[in-house]
Amino acid sequence: MASKFKLAVFDMDGTIIDGRLIDALSTKFGLYDQVKQIQSDTSILGYVKTQKIASLLKGIDDREIIFALESIPIMNNYQKTVSVLKEEGYKIGIITDSYGIAAKTMVNNYDLDFFTANDLIVNNNGLVTGEVNMPLGWDKINCFCRNSVCKRYHLETQANNYDVDTKDTVAIGDTRGDLCMVTHAGIGIAFMPKDNFIGRCKNIINRPNLSDIFNFIK
Repeated sequence: MASKFKLAVFDMDGTIIDGRLIDALSTKFGLYDQVKQIQSDTSILGYVKTQKIASLLKGIDDREIIFALESIPIMNNYQKTVSVLKEEGYKIGIITDSYGIAAKTMVNNYDLDFFTANDLIVNNNGLVTGEVNMPLGWDKINCFCRNSVCKRYHLETQANNYDVDTKDTVAIGDTRGDLCMVTHAGIGIAFMPKDNFIGRCKNIINRPNLSDIFNFIK
């Protein structure tokens, strides 16, 4: 029997929020240059970069992650886009290689259905330990991404959870880290692409207006 649902998955940084959480957080704590050096090192696999960046955050109060998130504007027409998708019978979630405490906040604020994200380990005093639990997934499907969150794997997982066929999935992202998800979804959309990899996608939005996704969703 066909599912009564469809599935829409959003990346968070640069897609739902008009900025990047790690940029806001690292700038506040004087870690910006170190983070950028790790991110730009092409010799390091994606999941290793995530581990190295998490280690820089050791000792930060976990509440600072929410404060950093709140400092970043929401993308134009995000709430309207969510409302329309819900009316059309979509289950909606976030798959991000950012941090779970921020993704969970976004899910709660906008009444979304699920999220997948990296989980920073926090001690009993609410301080980040520098360790991180990563959802991975590429190891299970031999995906090329090698990122801390294989977005294709977790798109497929959530589609299975809601009994949604791949052709009834929509994925929206803005960087190379979203490529495996965007190219695998029934409708993949590159939103204001930040690099040449995601810019190779068929469906591209070049202005900061999330309601433009409806140019591709029928």
